[in-house]
Amino acid sequence: MKTAYIIAALVISIALGFTMWAFSSAMTPYVTITQARKIGTAVQVRGKIIRDATHVPQYDINEKALRFWIEDANKDRIEVIYKGAKPEAFDSAPETAARGVIRDAKLYSDSLVVKCPSKYESNESPYDKKATRKA
Repeated sequence: MKTAYIIAALVISIALGFTMWAFSSAMTPYVTITQARKIGTAVQVRGKIIRDATHVPQYDINEKALRFWIEDANKDRIEVIYKGAKPEAFDSAPETAARGVIRDAKLYSDSLVVKCPSKYESNESPYDKKATRKA
């Protein structure tokens, strides 16, 4: 009987350990671009999608990769390379949150969440506000 309790406790401990490991790897903090460059592990970065003459978002159908630039609230910019299907609302989305790792000064993203423009029209974006700092 004692052996059965020991085996049951061992199985439960392994299951709890695996569950905690799975949840901890899924919990990725939101950070600024500057912080993300220093961390070196998986992070989530929010930012305004840049759409100008030098930063045109591009989707490569063959590689299934979306390349675009974002700018955070501190006006720092980074190129994002997202491997996966292009989100349907990406072309009209003003902002995004990308989860991934920075390598070679680019954010290689495995998860992308775009902000729906019609749903949030009345809200001001933190990326459009002018920073006012007292010296």
